[in-house]
Amino acid sequence: MGDSSVFRKRFIRWLEDNRGFIILVFCLPASFLFDTCLQLRNWFRRTFLSAPEKHDERVRDIQRRIRRWNDQPKDKRKPMCTSRPNWLSLSTTFFQKDQCEKIPVDLYNILDLDEERQVVRVEPMVSVGDITRYLIPRGYTLAVTLEIADATCGGLGLGAGMTTYSHRVGFYQEAVESWDVLLGDGSLVHATKDNEHSDLYHALPWSHGSLGLLVAMELKIIPVKPYLKLTYIPVHGEKAYCDMMRDLSGALDKTAKLPDYLEATVFSKEEAVVMVGNFTDVTDPKEKAKINHLASWYKPWFYKHVETFLQKGEDYEYIPLREYLLRHNRAIFWVVESMIPFGNNPLFRLLFGWLLPPKPAFLKFTTTPGVRAMTFAKQVFQDIVLPMTVLEKSVDRAEELFDTYPILIYPCRIYDHGPAMGQLRPPRQDQMCPGANYGMFYDLGVYGVPGPVKRRERYDPVHAMRSMEKFIREAGGYSFLYADIFMTREEFEEMFDLTLYEKVRKKYHAEGAFPHLYDKVKPEVDVFAIGKQCAEEFEK
Repeated sequence: MGDSSVFRKRFIRWLEDNRGFIILVFCLPASFLFDTCLQLRNWFRRTFLSAPEKHDERVRDIQRRIRRWNDQPKDKRKPMCTSRPNWLSLSTTFFQKDQCEKIPVDLYNILDLDEERQVVRVEPMVSVGDITRYLIPRGYTLAVTLEIADATCGGLGLGAGMTTYSHRVGFYQEAVESWDVLLGDGSLVHATKDNEHSDLYHALPWSHGSLGLLVAMELKIIPVKPYLKLTYIPVHGEKAYCDMMRDLSGALDKTAKLPDYLEATVFSKEEAVVMVGNFTDVTDPKEKAKINHLASWYKPWFYKHVETFLQKGEDYEYIPLREYLLRHNRAIFWVVESMIPFGNNPLFRLLFGWLLPPKPAFLKFTTTPGVRAMTFAKQVFQDIVLPMTVLEKSVDRAEELFDTYPILIYPCRIYDHGPAMGQLRPPRQDQMCPGANYGMFYDLGVYGVPGPVKRRERYDPVHAMRSMEKFIREAGGYSFLYADIFMTREEFEEMFDLTLYEKVRKKYHAEGAFPHLYDKVKPEVDVFAIGKQCAEEFEK
């Protein structure tokens, strides 16, 4: 037994030391073939099965399945969920769908573009890649667009999403005009912020499919230009870049002139690059020389490109809009570096860059329980929503607990819609922008391998994350629920306001029909046992 344990540890260490080579030789080609098959399937679906005019018919088919579920004896019913495989979602967790009644919701169509109202109506499985490909040539984009092409409009709506435009409009949920939802009894409800189903409208964001099955949604769009003029501003000193983000986002002045896009990448506690983007046309021949097609396979990863401005100084360039919106897709922000340490090498990019990124769907599809436990214990992947008032403290806390850089900062409004108007509480008075109906928050994105793991020092993921979650709750912030959470049910309800959510579950027939939110998003693994095991293995 002892020899087996020693061999296992040595084998795992060898895999860790040579992970880049292993991923290059085995994972990337397999991922490419896997993605090619998915893309062919999607092309076939769009070309031969796309039928927006059959939307109502397909919804009625889903209704029939729900009503058949209702016809079963109560003691035979399992909670319902979509039949979409776990590996197709971007969540880090693996919800146990085998314990549910799986309902196919194969709705992938863009239904209508209403330019007069500036809304687009889509089915829930339309991806970010699909919608940007459709809207941008027509001169529009979604008001809130995630940077990962595989994310779906429905997943972002029922979960959470923000982007570098969110300092102007808020979360993804603020861009939803209406929801079409099938309830637990099979009835179809159209919910808007001011009709008789406004309570459901406000409870659906952050519900993660625990209130009903989404079949369509209307999303706000904004007019755009072909390019974004992106200015890179290197900033030295933690207080300096934090103050700059508060000023540029309008956190303290509702009348401030806001850029179209705003973000910061923090490369160390004292160094960051703030990026300011504005829509533009590029017609001057001299200016065209500054166009950067950064999505090309041979180009440096975006965050590595950004880092160069710490030495080069402030400058600007023009980026085609769709390439900017999906700028983090190739390196999955900076997660790919932990998989392939040499992945940004110019020769690697030239020869193999077209294989990137390894598809999240493939990585999840091939995840075994052992791999899941190992990645859970040796990586951090968290998006955290916090008020601008604690920006410096949060960077300090992230360094203390995880010691990994870069860190991402996206400012985002949270509106005061009144008490019990969704899972997010109204901002506290000291978090409000003076004279406005919103407070300025931000997404703190912490992704990668914690410093202690890189240095092969003792690291307790449970202690680190529970300490961070305690900080978040005390600051009046929120954890994104696509990532692993470490909270008890009581702590979860301290962070999120479930007052309206619980009322809506009863009113709209979700109780017994769909899993509870906490049960839907909590890790499927015993986080405490894995954390304890990691600590014990390090001490052996």
